[in-house]
Amino acid sequence: MDLRDTLSTEENYKDGLISNREALLYFQEKLRKLQSDLDNGIENYKKPTIEVYKSTLATILSYQRDILLATYSSGASLSAFKKEYISFVSFLIPIWRKEWGYEQMLWALSIGILLEIDEEIFDQLVDLVKKDDPEDYLIDYLIQSRHPEWKIWINYDFPRPYGFTRKIIEEENSEQALKLLKECLTKKWYQGNRDAAWYDLHKQNVKNHVGYWSFESGALCKIKGLDYKELKGLSYFPYDLIAECGTIK
Repeated sequence: MDLRDTLSTEENYKDGLISNREALLYFQEKLRKLQSDLDNGIENYKKPTIEVYKSTLATILSYQRDILLATYSSGASLSAFKKEYISFVSFLIPIWRKEWGYEQMLWALSIGILLEIDEEIFDQLVDLVKKDDPEDYLIDYLIQSRHPEWKIWINYDFPRPYGFTRKIIEEENSEQALKLLKECLTKKWYQGNRDAAWYDLHKQNVKNHVGYWSFESGALCKIKGLDYKELKGLSYFPYDLIAECGTIK
């Protein structure tokens, strides 16, 4: 299989997936024990068991996020990627909060749109936003693509790098919108994420690199019906999630 993100190697992605899955299994077993402690009123930690439980859930989500990204970057089938996405959403739902989870929600909504995920899964994400609304233009636009009645707020939680997407969204001319999307991908997106924990990770520790992907760019391209073929080979753009969507099982 061909790598989708070539900043690392097939061996590194494979080794990372193995170690992350082993860690995931360990923390899932820990979570089961914590659930038993909660059910029986047992306190075995310095912190309250419920806090340890929530912290373990966050750790599990972090490992599943890396598995999700590495699965796509390594060139695995889109069916395998979809399976990991469904797991990612299942771990996100119990703990998501707008204070720390903007990027995770953005990925979850964008990938859901690209995969044409069923309403049951997508609407679980929408329900989270209803309960703890970040009032963010981009997140609202993504939701509105599946729920036309959804209200769109004018603000961005993170104007850098996402504020530029307003120009793409509001541009009615398809050729101009495509030009703006190219500009976003080549000049705005990665550079605008320099405060992210994963920024330049491939230079610091390539074995921990799981891929750089602007899934929201793919979702915008799909929603607006832009010519995705013009974006083939462009860094950070999840091309085959649009091109091969109809083949995913």
